[in-house]
Amino acid sequence: MAFVSAVTGDDSTKKFMEVLQNDFKTLSLETKKKYPQIREACDEAIEKLSLAANNPQASLYGVVNQILYPLVQGCESKDLKIIKFCLGTIQRLIAQQGIDAKGARHVVDCLYNLGQGGVLELKLLQTAALLMTTSDLVHGDTLARTMVMCMRMVSPSESRDVSTSHAAAATVRQLVALVFERAEAEADGALKVNPADVRPQTNNKAPKDLKPCAVDAYLILQDIIQLINGDSAHWLVGISDVPKTFGLELLDTVLTDFSPIFFKIPEFRFLLKEHVCALIIRLFSPNVKYRAAFTALHIPGAGSAASPATAERPHFPVTMRLLRLVSVIVHKYHSILITECEIFLSLTIKFLDPDKPMWQRALALEVLHKMTIQPNLLKAFCECYDMKPHATNIFQDIVNALGAYVQSLFVASNVNTPAGSSGIPQQSGFYWKGVWLPLCVTFEPGTAKSVYIEMLDRTEAPTIQDGYGISVAYACLMEIIRSIAISVEGAEYFRLQEMYEDIQNDTEEREVNSNKNSNGKVDADTKTDGVVTNSHNGEADQNSNVVQKIEDDVEDKEKQLRLQLLKSSWCGLVWGLSVLAEASIGELENILRAIQTLARVSGKTGHAKGRDACVSALCRCALPAQYVVPALGALGALPCPWRREPPPPPDPDYRHQVVWVGTPLPSAELPTGQQQSFVMVTSRHVTAMKALLCAAQRDGDTIQQAWLPVLTTLQHLVWILGLKPSTGGSMKASRASADANAVMSTSAVMADLPGQQVPVAESLGVMSALSAMLSRVFESSKNLDDVALHHLIDALCKLSNEAMELAYSNREPSLFAVAKLLETGLANMHRIEVMWRPITNHLLEVCQHPHIRMREWGVEAITYLVQAAFQYHHNNPVLVTEARERLLLEPLSELCGVRQCDVRARQLECAARLLHSRGDQLGAAWPLMMEIISAISPHHSEQLIRSAFQCAQVVAGDLLGCAGPRCLRQVLAAAAAFATQTKELNISLTAVGLMWNISDYLYHNRDKLVAALASDTAVCPEVPNHAELPPLDKLWMCLYIRLSELCTEPRAPVRRAASQTLFSCIGAHGTLLSKPAWRALLAVLFPMLDQVQKQSNIASSEKVDTGEHILIHHTRNTAQKQWAETQVLTLSGVSRVFHSRFQLLTTVGDFNRSWTALLDYITDFALRRSHEVSVGALKSFQEVVSAAGRATDVPAPLMRKVWGAAWAAWTNIASAEPTAPPPSEDGKPVEVYAPSLNFLTTLVQIFPLIFQHIRPTFTAADVSTLGSCLAHVCSTEPSAAASALDSLSAAAPVSLHALHCLEIVHKEALQRHALLPALFHALTSLAAACGYGAGGAAPRCLAAAAALYRAAPQAAADVLPHLLLALHAAVQKYGQDKRRRTAEQNDETAQISSLLLQVLGTGLPLAREQPDVYKEFWETLPKVLETFLFEPPVGGGRAARQLVIAVREQALRARPRLPAPHLRALLALVRAGSLHTQPPHPIQNEQELKEREEFARTCFETLLQFSMLEDIDSFAGVDDDTDPLAIVALLDRFQEVISKYTQDEDNPEPLPRHQLSEISFVLKAVATLTESMKKAPPGKVDAVAWQKLIGLYPLLVVVAGSGRAAGCAAALREALLQFGALLAAPL
Repeated sequence: MAFVSAVTGDDSTKKFMEVLQNDFKTLSLETKKKYPQIREACDEAIEKLSLAANNPQASLYGVVNQILYPLVQGCESKDLKIIKFCLGTIQRLIAQQGIDAKGARHVVDCLYNLGQGGVLELKLLQTAALLMTTSDLVHGDTLARTMVMCMRMVSPSESRDVSTSHAAAATVRQLVALVFERAEAEADGALKVNPADVRPQTNNKAPKDLKPCAVDAYLILQDIIQLINGDSAHWLVGISDVPKTFGLELLDTVLTDFSPIFFKIPEFRFLLKEHVCALIIRLFSPNVKYRAAFTALHIPGAGSAASPATAERPHFPVTMRLLRLVSVIVHKYHSILITECEIFLSLTIKFLDPDKPMWQRALALEVLHKMTIQPNLLKAFCECYDMKPHATNIFQDIVNALGAYVQSLFVASNVNTPAGSSGIPQQSGFYWKGVWLPLCVTFEPGTAKSVYIEMLDRTEAPTIQDGYGISVAYACLMEIIRSIAISVEGAEYFRLQEMYEDIQNDTEEREVNSNKNSNGKVDADTKTDGVVTNSHNGEADQNSNVVQKIEDDVEDKEKQLRLQLLKSSWCGLVWGLSVLAEASIGELENILRAIQTLARVSGKTGHAKGRDACVSALCRCALPAQYVVPALGALGALPCPWRREPPPPPDPDYRHQVVWVGTPLPSAELPTGQQQSFVMVTSRHVTAMKALLCAAQRDGDTIQQAWLPVLTTLQHLVWILGLKPSTGGSMKASRASADANAVMSTSAVMADLPGQQVPVAESLGVMSALSAMLSRVFESSKNLDDVALHHLIDALCKLSNEAMELAYSNREPSLFAVAKLLETGLANMHRIEVMWRPITNHLLEVCQHPHIRMREWGVEAITYLVQAAFQYHHNNPVLVTEARERLLLEPLSELCGVRQCDVRARQLECAARLLHSRGDQLGAAWPLMMEIISAISPHHSEQLIRSAFQCAQVVAGDLLGCAGPRCLRQVLAAAAAFATQTKELNISLTAVGLMWNISDYLYHNRDKLVAALASDTAVCPEVPNHAELPPLDKLWMCLYIRLSELCTEPRAPVRRAASQTLFSCIGAHGTLLSKPAWRALLAVLFPMLDQVQKQSNIASSEKVDTGEHILIHHTRNTAQKQWAETQVLTLSGVSRVFHSRFQLLTTVGDFNRSWTALLDYITDFALRRSHEVSVGALKSFQEVVSAAGRATDVPAPLMRKVWGAAWAAWTNIASAEPTAPPPSEDGKPVEVYAPSLNFLTTLVQIFPLIFQHIRPTFTAADVSTLGSCLAHVCSTEPSAAASALDSLSAAAPVSLHALHCLEIVHKEALQRHALLPALFHALTSLAAACGYGAGGAAPRCLAAAAALYRAAPQAAADVLPHLLLALHAAVQKYGQDKRRRTAEQNDETAQISSLLLQVLGTGLPLAREQPDVYKEFWETLPKVLETFLFEPPVGGGRAARQLVIAVREQALRARPRLPAPHLRALLALVRAGSLHTQPPHPIQNEQELKEREEFARTCFETLLQFSMLEDIDSFAGVDDDTDPLAIVALLDRFQEVISKYTQDEDNPEPLPRHQLSEISFVLKAVATLTESMKKAPPGKVDAVAWQKLIGLYPLLVVVAGSGRAAGCAAALREALLQFGALLAAPL
């Protein structure tokens, strides 16, 4: 009780009691006349109230029952005034809770009695309501009587107006609600009823275990069911009939407001399940036709349902209230009435059948609408029915029924809408198949505003507004999608919806920040340059619209439930919304957004079919109707979940403006005729395309495998709209495309195509917006997770493959996929490891396509991606790793495998840009960059090679430090590759120069390189067989190997440059090499020489064709001559290496082997049939020998081997015979090769350099070898042509240098006489080989031999005959020369004669002393003297005369005398010389004639002196020669000559000169002989001689008389004068 105080002493109670006293006083006054008993009771009550008021401890409740008595009596009176006053006082007591349970019963009885009389019914209703609401004292029968009283007033009657009935109905509802509130409170423990206040009930049929309030509620509910069924109430005695609609309303109130009691108290649940549900099912019978009748025998009361034979016409008020009950039961009691709800839902679904009344279908739609806005309810449907194996798929049926309902509305026979644009109002609605249905009502998302199901006051079915059904059905479909999305996404759905709306309202200006937190805040800044991550760790992403993923701990059952939601609904939803989208006017965006949402949640739950269907629906909306199936193929065909008519052919669409008219994209699926037709794009298609783009942008994570139809559709639309790819992969509209569209639009209009053309400027604006949205789709891919990104890339690749296949047939391909692969890559730079390879691998395939447009964009995409990737890492250096650096450049590197030159050109352009802008950031990608640069091919053009070389120049010139040591080897390889290319010679030569730059870099940065390479040895190239080299040395070796390979390049200028560079590098930087590196270097140089040698051997001798405008020197006009230059350069280079590093090389490896190998190459090259090569080889020989000569601190054994090898090489060269020339290639005679004078001279000059080091070990055999070599050299006739070009041609002849060689041996021979014979032989051989022409060295050789003999005559006794023979041979050589002798030759012969005199001057005394030892000398001497005395050019001359004198003095007159044989031989020569005979050649001059005469006279005199003046007894005795001088014979000879001149005495002509000389000599000889005979001792001259002499006198007289002897007058006079002494007889 809420009374203020239970005692009368309380102030409030006192006041209340005062009011009661006043009321009773008033009642007493009113009744004192007519109703005295009432007055008495009032007085008594006043007295009791006064007593209670005076007693503070008195209880008010003690007097309540006493004071009620007068009030009850007053109500029993018939006076309405008194009754009304009493009821007011009772209400005051009730309001002040001044009535106990007993009093309440009295009050109820009073009210009940008054109700039966129909008195003051409203006052009664107020009092009853007040009693029930202010206290809980009314229970059981008291309550039943109260309810009966009120319910009787519900039905209107003649005496009861409608307002009273309505008030009674309201009161009943209030009382019923109050009863159930108490029961609910009692069940919750909030209310406890005093058992003393409850009287036993007489007709209590409630379960015994129920509490009092629950009993009341149970009995009321039971009676309500009874009354609705038309039966009498059990508990509410007296009530047998109430309006069925009122009973349903009461039941609705109970079920709606007090659902907890049914869950808490099983008895109520039983009542609900067994009675309420059966009641509803039975009442549904009139609403279900025979074919759709439902029978459920297991439901109580279902068997009493009306049969088809007794089927009643549906009654709107009942049906409407039944559906309200169904709605309540389904909403609140689904969990405990699963089977019953299945029945109710099935019945409700049947209400949507086309043959049902429109109001019935509308009511069912409103019920379903209320259900669809509750996600949990739909989940329950799916879980309880669709997921059960043998249950009805209620949720699926609901969706399908809604879709079928939508399609059924568009039946032209039902609605008479005129065709054509004039019949379509310009308002939101749906128009399809000629049917127009306006959108008459809209709903806020998540709300259901029912209209017809709330018409409780209607007794007849209302007229359904046109379009109401489709409006609610449309809302149901949208709400189902919304509820599914909420079930899947939860609270995230609302955030996403808000986000989407913001984006939709401001698409062009706002983007959602990818790092947005979970509160859904939107960042309007569209320019974010920071690093974007996409971890998807539960935070919302930017445009991908990915809600927070299902938590990892969500049970599998929940996942299956969400999946089943999609499985049960996707087909119906897609089809229903597709129909609505096709028919929509003004609602297309919302429909498409719903489809997007369904696609998103389908993707999130993994329902691929649903997702694909939604995507396909969007695609179908975006493309013209006749374009859909060919463009999408099987992806565009969706199964319909209900029976439907085949779609009609597309009618002309008057609803939308034509935005664009284009041509379809060529494809294999399109019919041949359609490939040339026009395609219209209307504003509807543009809207759908925007929706498709928004879905792709926001929900990319969930699209997954459905990317292919999305991208296919976008590709077709882009093609139709004429959007072309531009820089960065975005698609741009051009004015040219717009003009073409205008032309095609004109054609379309002329062809009577429907639609109104949008202006060109507006079309361009639309396309620009679409292009921007399209770009944002792929830009937003940065927010996709890795799997979704791969799906996108895979779809683009598949689309690109289709375009490539189409391009193979030489049809214009679509570049959409390639461009968007580029754009996708640009957007995902922050996770390059994920997307890089899939994108670039496909682009590489595109780059190999034969269609040039495909190739161009493939390489454009790759190059743009690579540059952008490096730019991204430049801006975000923290992300840079070596693996990433390599990864970025790999695609560009792999383009090297593409043969097309245009691809190579773009590749090199990109490489050049990277080098200029990011060269210092390539890092680990440098090796790949060098592969790109060096990937030149013979089929590349000159321009390509030049471009690549420019990159190489940048690297070698400015970026070697950036490339680092790990890339230097590849830089070298690149330079070598450019040096070997054959397109442009200047590039090759410059490339060789780059290698010098690299060597310079290695030299100047050696310290840094050593430190860097020490920590990363893996990057150092391995030189064969020298793995132990230091890292830096390996780089040096790599450089040298490359240069050595270039030294054998086919082109001579490259070889020349490479050789010069190689040896310049070695010379300049060789000091850095370690000893193992030098050993490795030698292992490089010698194979190079070997290769040069081989190439030279096979080089052609044909003239090189250099073109018309290029002149080439004759020394280089054949390959052989060009290789000759290379031979010289390489050998001289290697020799310079040995020359400059000889001391070091002796300590490296097997130096002896290297030295021998070098000398072998020198020998081989020196013997080449090329003056240039041979001379160059000798100069190299000279150079290395001089270097060896300067070496110090070299082990003596090694040096002995060195010099021994050098001596052997020299002899091999000097003694080599000329090889036969190879046959001519053109059959012409081959010019005989002869070495040049320079070659011979240089060869001879080398020997002194060697000899000074082999002097101690030089043997006689070596001297002989030397002699033979020098003789061979000097005997070789040098090439006149080659010698004419030699700078040494005017220098001393070779023989002089050869003689110098022997002269230095001469000194050694004087100390070691064992060498003398060989040396004499060498000198004489050299003299013989040198020749005796003008300027020859033979005299000098002989002079050297003579000097050697004179220096050691005793030791050289054995070689004296050989020396004489050499002199003899020399004179003979001069004598055999028939040419006119010069003064120089005369001097040389005179010199030889002088040498003979010197030798004889030394040798004759020794030989005279030891004739036996010099036996060979004496035997040789006559022959030699004979030549010198008589043969030209010295015979008969001054030298001969000196020889005769020397013989006379040293041999004939000297003592001891010579043995007789030797002496006779000498005398015979003198005797022969004394005879003046005609020489074999005519006398050239007077001087020569005189000399011959003098020679003969000297001989004659010597002979006479020896014969007559000396003692010749021993001589005569030895050989019995009585006339050693043969005087008689001599005189006979004189007589013969003189007689010959006197025979032709009469001839006046003077004598010839030679005859005159002869006669003169004879005359002089006669004079001399005469004088000598006169001086001779007696007995020396016999008588015959005197007679012969005297007999000459007459002949002399005859000569004197002849005029022809005028020239010999002096000699004749002298001879005649000698006869004067003979005129007298001797005494």
